[in-house]
Amino acid sequence: MMKSIYCVLCNFLCSYFMLAQEVPQQSISTLNDISNVSKTFEDAFYNALSFRLIEKHQKAIDAIDECLKLDNTKPILYYEKAKNYFELKAYDLAQDNLEIALERMPKNEAILTNLQKIYFVQQKYDKTIATLRKLVEIDPKYKKSLAQAYVYTEQYGKSLEVLSSYESAFGYDTSIEKLRNRIYSVSKDKTDVIIHLEKALDRNPQNENAYVKLIEVYKGLNKHQEASKVLLRFKAAMPDSPLMDYLTFRDYLYTNDTVKATEIMKKLTSNNNISDTLKGKVLDDYRTYGKQNPNFTADLNSMESSTLSEEENMKFFMELSAFQLAQGSTESLLKVYEENLNVDSNNFSLIKDTLPLLLYYGKNKKAKELVSSAIEKYPSQPFLYLINGHLLAKEGEHKKAITSYSDGLDYIVDNPEYERALYLKMAVSYEALGAPDKAKKYQSKGEKISIE
Repeated sequence: MMKSIYCVLCNFLCSYFMLAQEVPQQSISTLNDISNVSKTFEDAFYNALSFRLIEKHQKAIDAIDECLKLDNTKPILYYEKAKNYFELKAYDLAQDNLEIALERMPKNEAILTNLQKIYFVQQKYDKTIATLRKLVEIDPKYKKSLAQAYVYTEQYGKSLEVLSSYESAFGYDTSIEKLRNRIYSVSKDKTDVIIHLEKALDRNPQNENAYVKLIEVYKGLNKHQEASKVLLRFKAAMPDSPLMDYLTFRDYLYTNDTVKATEIMKKLTSNNNISDTLKGKVLDDYRTYGKQNPNFTADLNSMESSTLSEEENMKFFMELSAFQLAQGSTESLLKVYEENLNVDSNNFSLIKDTLPLLLYYGKNKKAKELVSSAIEKYPSQPFLYLINGHLLAKEGEHKKAITSYSDGLDYIVDNPEYERALYLKMAVSYEALGAPDKAKKYQSKGEKISIE
């Protein structure tokens, strides 16, 4: 009975380590084997787990050392010791212990996963890559992490190859696209990028994004003749692609023809068959152009009343308002959002966009009314509890704010940004209530959550 309790504790605790990445359960189960040990060993090991749970890491290390005196063959002891050293930021000692554990269990996924994290924290990128290659042999899902590691060592060609391999195995992933775009942007020598994009087009001549990226790369290198050739290939392969409109839109911005650029943007953003990814690109380019051209805001104001239909382009108006807000416009722009809410009061995306604007302009009473009704309609949205708690805290209602934050945490599903924010907000409210221990606890919880 006692041994099963240890096993449950160990399985639970092993899931809490370093960068909060999920540790493979099968790998942990194998690693956790502490069969055929003495009662003294069991007691010391149990103490080590208990000390780590209450963050007394040096005492946990001392308890593990007691176990090692009795039996130094168990990989779990070195694994546990490494975790405590990591929390103490003694990364060299954490690395040494994980390497010993790996010698005893060479292909254990949990050990390798945590070892590559320690290498990464110490900026030992070559060792990180070598360890990730071993992990890829165990599970191809680690190709994404391997590609990221290649970026840190500026091996962009290898990173792009691994990303393509990952996508072939697991399908499209927005994070893959973001990493690719980062590589396209930061790599100084675009040779690897061009080779990668040409290979992508060889595999699939109808790869719209590859055509667009290749054209952008050539234009960035001032190789306009090559860009034109790619554009002709694109037109021949996919004459009706919406990305053709996107390229035309970019050309109009380049030539400062904002009226025609806006008309194409209106066409793209109001088309339900166009992907949100493409719409996002159009709007991002539009905003970037506006920041670089101060007179552009005045042009937008005149177009708003003359060439655009609010009924047909509600989403466009929302984006336009956000753009103008970033340029320092007045709170009258908030009326656009409020009017849209009057038309579509159950639109969660619209509610989510409107609440920060209300807070930005100090319209706390309206924000409170909106968030209260929204929670009734969408009770499983942690964002709403975050805003609700923030408003309660501003009124000095910190106990109620903590309850709201806690309710929001109940609905967190794979959203580290909100989870981190909720914990940090709870810490602020506990501090305001004169509970520094709890404030420190939740501050620590929030800070341990990693956000890309």
